[in-house]
Amino acid sequence: MKKIILGLIIILSGWSINAQDIIWLSNTPPDFMKDRIKTSGMHRFSALKSDRRSGKPSEKEHKYNKFKSDSTKKGKRSKKESRASYYGSGTQYVQWIRQGSSVENARYICLDDSTDYTLMLMSPTSEKSNIEMVKSKACYLKFAMPDEGYYNAYLIVKKTQGDTLHINIAKVELLNHSCRNGHHKKLEARPVMHYPEITDFEVIRKRHPYEDFHYFSSSGDEETYQALFNGKPVEGVKITMNTEKGWSKTVYTDKEGKVNIQFLQDYFSKWQELNGRKVYYYLLEADYTVNKETEYKGKVYPYVHYTLSMSDGYHPARTMYASMVWGLIVFLLVTVVSIAGIFIYKERRKKPYKELQFDEK
Repeated sequence: MKKIILGLIIILSGWSINAQDIIWLSNTPPDFMKDRIKTSGMHRFSALKSDRRSGKPSEKEHKYNKFKSDSTKKGKRSKKESRASYYGSGTQYVQWIRQGSSVENARYICLDDSTDYTLMLMSPTSEKSNIEMVKSKACYLKFAMPDEGYYNAYLIVKKTQGDTLHINIAKVELLNHSCRNGHHKKLEARPVMHYPEITDFEVIRKRHPYEDFHYFSSSGDEETYQALFNGKPVEGVKITMNTEKGWSKTVYTDKEGKVNIQFLQDYFSKWQELNGRKVYYYLLEADYTVNKETEYKGKVYPYVHYTLSMSDGYHPARTMYASMVWGLIVFLLVTVVSIAGIFIYKERRKKPYKELQFDEK
């Protein structure tokens, strides 16, 4: 009985600790980096601006010149082929490392050299892609997305406390799409991928039947998430949704490992200020603790506590724009009917001219 109580205390303490210290990946740049960041792609992901305007070669250009020199020694290669081989898509995307459950106020952090972390980026074809951590005032992950489809980036941080091994999985799913490539590959980009070989605990967002490359969650929509452990659905996982506007909701997964969360309509504005392209962000947190002996750095821990974070964006509710359109349609119909009614009324009030002739004979 004492062991059970002790285990519950450890589990609950682990939850409270990680709820405060959760690490996640964010698309929003800190203020001091905004002048170096541009938005790229349909989903407006953060990307590094090119510094060619300064007239000086950037650090990337220096590396490219060295790469070009080395590649010419191995064999003839055109300038275009060299650049494509080195740069990939040419755009370097960025995700910042943040800590805390508040989407708006979570602090930007750096991981020191003593932190045990793993970086991984999986391409749409489930191949490992290059990803690196840039350490500065605020650390960020930098990577390219040359292929079309869904990329999955993972930052996995491990630490211990007492008899518990804490594993924080910061995950982000990124869709790379250009309409210039057409839409014949849209079904290939939709499958939801998960990787038990990278992390045995994971949460995925289920696709909608009507979802395509242009899909974007909106305030008021309902999304389905599924928790997986060793690739199988797991029941009773605590899922907490926090939005940038301050709305929060906590639910638990069912027997199929699923939860349905409807985004609260939290965007209200005057019609003159409506902006359908405005992106707000949400943070999904998942807590799961298992009682299994796990060896880590030569020591066996009886409990493993997983904390998974996912962040993505959502637009203001489409119903706001639909209602405005319907209001405009009703206004136009009423106007047309009123004008037609007035015209018909006036036409019916007109008296036809009649000429009367008198015969005085």
